[in-house]
Amino acid sequence: MAYTSTRMRTLFRTLAVTASVAVLALALLRSPASAVVVDGVAAVVNGEIITLLDLEKAGRIALEERLRTVPAADQERVRREVLTVVLDQLVLMRIQSQRARQAGIQVSPAEVDAAIAGIREENKMSEEVLARLLQAQGVAQEDYRRDIEDQIRQSKLVQHEIRAKVAATDADLAAWYQEHRLELFKPERIRIRHLLVPVPTGASQEEVEAAQAKATELLGRARSGVEFAALVREQTPGSAADADPVSGEITRNELFPALETAAFALPVGGVSQPVRSPAGFHLVQVAEKTPAYEPTLAEIRALVEQKIVERKTREGYEAWVKKLRAEAIVEIRF
Repeated sequence: MAYTSTRMRTLFRTLAVTASVAVLALALLRSPASAVVVDGVAAVVNGEIITLLDLEKAGRIALEERLRTVPAADQERVRREVLTVVLDQLVLMRIQSQRARQAGIQVSPAEVDAAIAGIREENKMSEEVLARLLQAQGVAQEDYRRDIEDQIRQSKLVQHEIRAKVAATDADLAAWYQEHRLELFKPERIRIRHLLVPVPTGASQEEVEAAQAKATELLGRARSGVEFAALVREQTPGSAADADPVSGEITRNELFPALETAAFALPVGGVSQPVRSPAGFHLVQVAEKTPAYEPTLAEIRALVEQKIVERKTREGYEAWVKKLRAEAIVEIRF
């Protein structure tokens, strides 16, 4: 399995891992610390130490974002609030890392190489550019590789502990389909060419009759073989000589009622009788018609299975992490 940055971000988003994980995942975006931190112990997790420097590094970006608009008097309080949340995530990550070691999950150098290559490809950067960016941000190559390795290990752990045990049953599929079938329905849609013979506001009876006669004459030309698109261009000042004046897709309730009735009743290529509105007399031609469509469960089974498995994996992950946290021996010293 190739661990691209997209795949890893999707994994962590699916598993509801919060901002501190994104900080570790996006080491390229780190910025120099704004304060000097004396190292010490932030937490002890099943006998393993998380240092204050680990905490400061993981929370750096979140801190910079929050503190940018916080008054000086509140900065220390907000800083502690942010780092408390980040520390909780670091604890969870350390517990999962320990569990991965217990499960014997290994990550090869080749897998890390492939993941970094995927990140470089996605960001369109060479090895040299990546190295310069890491150096500029004060991130050692070894630390960057370790971050990526940790993410791959986390992905494998979730696959081992949760995803491999999750399945979408026929009952799950049927229930999902019934709940979402209205969202899947696509109504009848048409694309039209539209021609308006305008009637000025306050027009006399003679002007109205003249506009109607012109619309009827244009309809006759269209039905005698003149291309309707050419008639639209001819009657529309500024139209491009070779442009096809076709609309985007239109569904019901997007046109005024009389024009909608006429348009949706036409076959493809058909031209309506003149339709009166306050603006004048309208002629429409249907260029394309797409019938209403509701996919069957069989047609979208793979998509529905994916959605259900993702939901069950997310729910299973949340319950699993909660259990791991409850069973761990954690001492917070921050």
